[in-house]
Amino acid sequence: MDAAEAREFLAFGARTAKVATVTPKGRPHVAPVWFVVDGDDLVFITTATSAKGRHLRANPRAAVAVDDDSFPYAFVIARGSVTLEDEPSDRLEWATRIASRYVPDRAGEFGARNDAPGETLVRLHLERVFGQAELAL
Repeated sequence: MDAAEAREFLAFGARTAKVATVTPKGRPHVAPVWFVVDGDDLVFITTATSAKGRHLRANPRAAVAVDDDSFPYAFVIARGSVTLEDEPSDRLEWATRIASRYVPDRAGEFGARNDAPGETLVRLHLERVFGQAELAL
């Protein structure tokens, strides 16, 4: 799978990303997130005081794994640096866009819930992307 195919895989359907961060003591941490792809960025929202929010602030790098849990079990792994925006003017737009991927009939409700003080917009810059997909037999 080349980089363009990997980005297409990431953008397809309603797969969640498992975001890997590192604690200040070097311990790994993984958490699932809803996300959208925006060019060369994977965009998600997290609470600034959550484990992943704190980890990303201390070490602004992350990796994600996104998989298809049905045969033939394709996946994409990506990693890169992140930028964090605590009070972006377009947070409601991003929150609603992300929610529309997973709960289209309730996107406005979930978007409003995630456009709150303390919520941080995260952009994971897809610097290294690797994927594997087999054709179904």
